[in-house]
Amino acid sequence: MQPRVFTVAVVLALLAVACGAAEATAPPVGVALPTVTSGVSASTTTTVVTSIVPTTTAVPSSTIPDPHRTLIATAKAHVASLEAFVEPDGDPVALPFQVPNPHQFGGPLTLMVVQGEPGDEWLQVQLPIRPNEQVGWVRSIDYILSSTRIRAEVNLGAAAVRVFDGDELISESAAVVGSEENPTPVGTFYVAAKKKNTPEEFWLGPWALVLSSFSEVLPTFSGGLPVIAVHGTNHPELMGEAITFGCVRVPNDVINYLAEHVPVGAPVVIVA
Repeated sequence: MQPRVFTVAVVLALLAVACGAAEATAPPVGVALPTVTSGVSASTTTTVVTSIVPTTTAVPSSTIPDPHRTLIATAKAHVASLEAFVEPDGDPVALPFQVPNPHQFGGPLTLMVVQGEPGDEWLQVQLPIRPNEQVGWVRSIDYILSSTRIRAEVNLGAAAVRVFDGDELISESAAVVGSEENPTPVGTFYVAAKKKNTPEEFWLGPWALVLSSFSEVLPTFSGGLPVIAVHGTNHPELMGEAITFGCVRVPNDVINYLAEHVPVGAPVVIVA
């Protein structure tokens, strides 16, 4: 049985590449994707707020087939980058940017399965692209399938995060979430990668759980795509505030626990 984390005034944070710190002691930077291009110039670090996001031919998805058992597709070594199709044996999904394997933040390319079972020729998966919650089909022969009972739920109105192992609550904490101008995106996403932060990134804490979602108002952030993620903080006293650029921050002891117990591919449901 996994240890419980019930810390008073603790936070779970979803950090974005548009997720910066709002305090003067921490630079306004988030998790950047320097190796990815999105059709938006990243030659400047000036943050421009806009509602325009790239389009795709993929279809949106908003639910997990079974919240107690999520299938995870992990790309095999021969897969150079994400290739997805609108339907089995159909046209390719027009990706707005390349999604490489391994992932930009390390580890193999990982996708959350929304339709399909082991042994199927094709799997419908959520794609870590913009707009959020897009799905496509991939060939199962290119992926290794596994499953998890772990899932996270983020309630923006309550500024709280809960993590479950099946029906068992294993972590609960307060959270710092996106501001009114830069809200944390609502929807069903998944942990796309885990990033071990350097000491120079002290304001992000020791870990960032990078999600499959992006800011819906920022086209770029700090020279990269505005990726949302869960990360630590050097200001735990700000728990309960709505001040980030889209991230959700948590205390460092919580993010350490989550980095150990929440696998890549696990679903993260964010509600208003």
